[in-house]
Amino acid sequence: MSQASNKSIIPFAKQKPVASMRTVIIAVGLALSLGACATGSSPKSTGEQLSDRGNEIRDFGTVWSEGQARVEQAEQAIKKSDRTRAKAERDLERARKELAKAERQISDASASRAAALKHIETGRAQMGKAEADYAKTKAGPSAINPGDGGA
Repeated sequence: MSQASNKSIIPFAKQKPVASMRTVIIAVGLALSLGACATGSSPKSTGEQLSDRGNEIRDFGTVWSEGQARVEQAEQAIKKSDRTRAKAERDLERARKELAKAERQISDASASRAAALKHIETGRAQMGKAEADYAKTKAGPSAINPGDGGA
């Protein structure tokens, strides 16, 4: 080989293939299956059998990849669900504390109201006694004797 032919081959060898292996397998499988339809019911050649086998294996890989994607989605859903649950549990605990606080406030307010009602009752009784004592004092003898002259 000459120097010029080596230079033209090397850059071409470094190029990436135009079609992926999967595309090639699909194209070959399609061509072989169409060829099989055209020839009738003759037995499959080794190439056709290999192509069919490759298609089956590719289908297994596709199903596996779909299953893997589902697993990843489900794992993300579980993580999200766990975060949501943890937040809800914190919210519930906070709500329980607020409920207990509100119940104490209601209890304290009820006790305060009962004490205030008792004070009202005691105060009214005290006012009634004072009015009765005043009425008794007013009906009683005068504090000043009229004949005494005031001195």
